[in-house]
Amino acid sequence: MCIFCDGIKKEQIIYETEHFKVVFDIDPEQEGHMLLISKHHYMNYLDLPDEIAFELIHIERKMIRILEDEMNIYGVTLIRNNGRVMDNGTHFHEHIIPRYKDDKFWSKKETKPMTFDFALFLSLLS
Repeated sequence: MCIFCDGIKKEQIIYETEHFKVVFDIDPEQEGHMLLISKHHYMNYLDLPDEIAFELIHIERKMIRILEDEMNIYGVTLIRNNGRVMDNGTHFHEHIIPRYKDDKFWSKKETKPMTFDFALFLSLLS
């Protein structure tokens, strides 16, 4: 059983295209942490047909533009879970993590939580 195929409710989806859905992560590393999930059960980025990989890039760029240009987020970290490194019960997905100046994300310390304007983000997404 795959939680991405069977466990995401329609109301959790904040953005959707023909081949992808975006949801807020239920265990976020940082406020505003999202998952970009393929609708088809691909296990590996390399399995994505070119046209679907281009759609992925388009969504990444849309999210980054909103976060960095409209919401004044310091930067964005993209992390792809792929192949054997994925958690059991999932398939290909990517983490979109808003970054804040001095958030200590890459330090060996606990990440400093920041405030994320969910309502503003959702209004800018459409």
